[in-house]
Amino acid sequence: MDERLKAAGANVPPRPADAAPAAAAKPGAPAPTTTDMSNVKPEDLPIVSKKEYFEAGSEPHSPSTVGASIDTPGNGRVTQSSVGIGTLYLPSARLGPKGLVRVGLLGEYMNITDFPVKNATDIRSAVLFAASFQPFEWGEVFVSYGAAANTNNRTSPNLIQALGDLTLGIKASKEWTKGFWAGVDLRLLTFSGVGNQGIDKFAVGFKPTVMATYDVRAANKSVPLIFTGALGFTLDNTGGLVVNQKLNASEEFALNTQKYNRFNFGLSLEVPLPYVMPFLEYQVAAPLAVANDVLTGPNGATVPAASAMAQNFALGLKITAIKDLTLVTGVNLGLTQSVGLGIPATPPWNFFFGASFAIDPFQRGEARVVETIRERRIEQKIAEAPKTSRVEGLVIDAETRKPLYAAVIVVTGSKPVASGTDGHFQTLELTGQKAQLSVTRDGYEAGAAEVALEAGKASPIEIALKADVKKANFEITLTGGKKPVKGTVQFAGASQQSVSVEAVAGASKLEAPAGTYTVTASAEGFLAQTREVQASPGANMPVAFDLQPMPKKVLVVLKGDKIEILQQVHFATGKSTILADSFSLLNQVVDVVVRNNVKRIRVEGHTDNKGVKEANQKLSEDRAHAVADYLIAQGIEKSRVEAAGYGDSKPVAPNLTARGRELNRRVEFIVLER
Repeated sequence: MDERLKAAGANVPPRPADAAPAAAAKPGAPAPTTTDMSNVKPEDLPIVSKKEYFEAGSEPHSPSTVGASIDTPGNGRVTQSSVGIGTLYLPSARLGPKGLVRVGLLGEYMNITDFPVKNATDIRSAVLFAASFQPFEWGEVFVSYGAAANTNNRTSPNLIQALGDLTLGIKASKEWTKGFWAGVDLRLLTFSGVGNQGIDKFAVGFKPTVMATYDVRAANKSVPLIFTGALGFTLDNTGGLVVNQKLNASEEFALNTQKYNRFNFGLSLEVPLPYVMPFLEYQVAAPLAVANDVLTGPNGATVPAASAMAQNFALGLKITAIKDLTLVTGVNLGLTQSVGLGIPATPPWNFFFGASFAIDPFQRGEARVVETIRERRIEQKIAEAPKTSRVEGLVIDAETRKPLYAAVIVVTGSKPVASGTDGHFQTLELTGQKAQLSVTRDGYEAGAAEVALEAGKASPIEIALKADVKKANFEITLTGGKKPVKGTVQFAGASQQSVSVEAVAGASKLEAPAGTYTVTASAEGFLAQTREVQASPGANMPVAFDLQPMPKKVLVVLKGDKIEILQQVHFATGKSTILADSFSLLNQVVDVVVRNNVKRIRVEGHTDNKGVKEANQKLSEDRAHAVADYLIAQGIEKSRVEAAGYGDSKPVAPNLTARGRELNRRVEFIVLER
């Protein structure tokens, strides 16, 4: 947008949030009389004011948050987690600018007694090296390499080391609406051989995850909260690595072998404040296909799988006060108390610390602009009365009343200017008594205004632009027996419109906002019809109705809360199939519903008492639904029609005679809302 404005010669204001505009003198105001200091060197003059900002498009990709206000977007810096972009272990759908490489280091340490079994002392330290690259705005690739050392007096040997655990992954995500991102994270996991525990081959795994992130600041700048949720699976075969011995609970933890695949769920909350970003993270990994949902504990007793599955709650702090560098520290708390063989035990606590660094390999330079104004005293006479003026205005969205950035304002006889981030603009010096302004912006209809000018003063104005909404074009034809007829077609939905159609060949035209419409057609001497149509912006949408002539004998009338039919709906014997001789009758029901704007009806099915009661009940329901489906097929909205069957529970005549039973085999139409 900025490049387009500059190409047009517009005066584009800088965009930094922390750059306050320099005080501007009133247009045409006379300069004060001062002492002549023209022989003083410029660098010796006192500084009146100084302003620094970055040129648009060259802002730091990972700026320091020192001195930022609480609602500054940069406080929520995008950082690398243990693998790709995320909090600590949870992936984030919120990505940063494309083209950046992020490298990270994460260390972990714990020293716990009576873990994972009583009288055992476990000391574990681990380090994870990770790097990621974001080649696209919507995508990221990442890799990590891990190493760990675990000492426990219940393992053999006591020291077990693991080197070379490798993770490769890709992530795709998109901002679907302002502040809301969603995407997918796919990871290939490899697990190396460890020490002398008999593991002589690599294990591999696959971890697909769907994730979503929402930044509350998109709706309310004063609430700095970022939520992330993730859902997925981990499939690996580490449980089959050790085949020559049975591992105890301490060895399973040291080797991190898993007998079961897992269902993963996680939530995180980040608080992007100046200097620091506190975060909370919860994760649970539920084992799958556990026999009878129980495991064997270290002492041989049974343990419910749900009480032994891994659950962790992390409390951490990210320090983002240094440009490009983020430091992280905190503690990971285990919420699982039980230990079950086949699932590595969850430690009660685990301290972590790390760092993430952002690199721009393409060296997009930061263009910092420093404007320094120094005092300059020059003796001069009082200037003549001002002859020029300016226009100071605000460009807003006509519907939302929000300011519009980068709107181009063209003034006759002057260079164009553009509105700033707050929607305000100021023209160059103008002469004359009036100024003609034209305003344009992508996605909006052009605006124009005339402003009266007063020499030496700034003339204020507010210009509201309407969004440029592309409309749909409807081509309407109305026939009866394939011949043009005169009638009316009404549209109800995104807008309310009516079209009178003449009995001539060709289509009538209607331009209306895109959206979903309920369209009804009526003509004298014909049954009314209705249907639902949906038109996309700019589409050419044909709408054709072929009406059926009104029958000479009216068989359907509206009385109070009931649509009465003077002829029964005929079905195949013992079935819910509607016979063709009833189609005309049901078309008259559609006509009554449309012409009287009946909003909701219920189709009721009834039978006589002949046969099995349960079969009669089902037959009445099936017939009621068949009639409802026919009305819907003729264009009545599904939400306006419901169906119910009552079997033989509501007779209108004794079932003692053939005529009585015939009257009881009926369909009724009840008006629920008009």
